[in-house]
Amino acid sequence: MTERALTEFRAAVRAALAAPLDGPLTARFVAPCVTALVVHADAGEELVAGLAEIIAALERVGVPRGRQYVLLAGDGIPGDAARRVNVLRDALGVPVLVHDASRAGFAAGRLPDGSALELDDELREAEAIVVLASIAPEHGGPWHAASLLCPGACTVPTRSAVATATSGDTGVAWGWVRAAEREAPIDLMVWWDASGIVQAASGRVALATWASSDAGAREIH
Repeated sequence: MTERALTEFRAAVRAALAAPLDGPLTARFVAPCVTALVVHADAGEELVAGLAEIIAALERVGVPRGRQYVLLAGDGIPGDAARRVNVLRDALGVPVLVHDASRAGFAAGRLPDGSALELDDELREAEAIVVLASIAPEHGGPWHAASLLCPGACTVPTRSAVATATSGDTGVAWGWVRAAEREAPIDLMVWWDASGIVQAASGRVALATWASSDAGAREIH
């Protein structure tokens, strides 16, 4: 990404954060809550720039930088995760952690089949969750963002339960992801599409929109 493109992207993220689709940040961050910023582990320049804008925006509404941390999640944690952690920590000035699906988690609720929704233990103390992801087709479309928390930040048993129950059924897959979000609400989701348009909303609003869209239906494999 060129320097100009990154500058324009950061401006677009700032604009989205200034006017989320379902109400201002001040309505959802009413206290200096411990906030987890969940992003894909293959974080590129856009994610770093976007995280910087989110961290600054949260600071402006009363969530200190010291109460924020980043969790790298999703499928395929890269082999150079340790290097990425150092780069992000230096760039953002907040703790950066890496999801490990094999590690013990905690039960954040129940999935539709009654099994536990086990999230990464690093999310246990989180009082708010923010997700940042691309929904461009080359990154996997809306499902790329929608599945970042569940199953992307879940333990192996939960990942297996989701995969077994949703295999080959798009409607069931979206239903499970939305059910998981009701158990572990995403307070803010920030996403951008292939044209560079950035939007922000609660996880509930974002998932409902994508689940009913043709693009959302096509992108689950």
